[in-house]
Amino acid sequence: MKIQTSVRVENTLYEEAKNVFSKFGLTFGDAVNIFLAKVAMEKSIPFELSVPSDELDKRVNNLKKNKNTKIYNTVNELFEDLGI
Repeated sequence: MKIQTSVRVENTLYEEAKNVFSKFGLTFGDAVNIFLAKVAMEKSIPFELSVPSDELDKRVNNLKKNKNTKIYNTVNELFEDLGI
C-alpha cells in the first residue's frame, strides 16, 4: 500500500535536486523512496550529519573572502612549502 504525503521544500533546492535526479532517470518521488528505503534498511540517516566547527567556518569564510589563502601551481610547490 502506498500513501501520499506532502513536504515543504525550498524551491531552489527542489529544482536543483530534480535536475540531478533526472540525470539518473529518477523522479523526485523515486529519490525520496530510495532515501526512505535506505533509512529503513540502515536504521539511521544514510549520510553523516554534523555541525561545522568554528575552525572550518573560519576557513570557509577566508576562502570566500580570498583572505589568508595561497594557490600552488604544482603539488611540489605545496610539499616544499609544507617542508615535505
